[in-house]
Amino acid sequence: MATISSAKPDELAAAAFALFSTRGIAGVNMDEIAAGAGVTKGSLYWHYASKKEVILAACNLYYSAWRIQIAGATEVHERLADQLEAAVAFSVRSCLLDDANRVFTTEIVAMSLYDADVRASWTGFLDETERFFLGLTHRAVGAGEFRCDDVDRAVDLLMASMEGIKQIALFRPQSCLPENEQRTCRRLMSLMGERVPVHVPV
Repeated sequence: MATISSAKPDELAAAAFALFSTRGIAGVNMDEIAAGAGVTKGSLYWHYASKKEVILAACNLYYSAWRIQIAGATEVHERLADQLEAAVAFSVRSCLLDDANRVFTTEIVAMSLYDADVRASWTGFLDETERFFLGLTHRAVGAGEFRCDDVDRAVDLLMASMEGIKQIALFRPQSCLPENEQRTCRRLMSLMGERVPVHVPV
């Protein structure tokens, strides 16, 4: 069992994330988080003074994982248009098809309605996500690989649509089934614009 000296903040945040994403934030207390991490309650409070601090730490863990994973999904592609498609596909898998991520982020959005700190945290992540897609789309358009008349509008639509699909999944869970992944990706990419065909010299 981990002790007060061996328990790391990220491990505690990961244990909290796992519980929040299956039982909801309100349905988990500090005792259960400590038990999930295999530490004493005192060990948990050594790092986090309150449940809200744990919630914000779980958010930061989610954001860090997103940065690493979306970089891994896109950097394997040389063409910018391929990177854009890979970023959208990753977002569909991570934000919509991954049950744990979808439940956790939906809980955070709901909590943001009345908690300013959580709202500020999530706003920062949305801003980062928006900057990522704006930058990538502008570069793809500038390189002549992608056609989009209004990049700002396209990215706004992409992000709004992703959030909308996530909310609808509460009532129509079939919208986030794995077999719908390709169709969802195609629909979201159609909001962004279209690829410029690659002309191979003959």
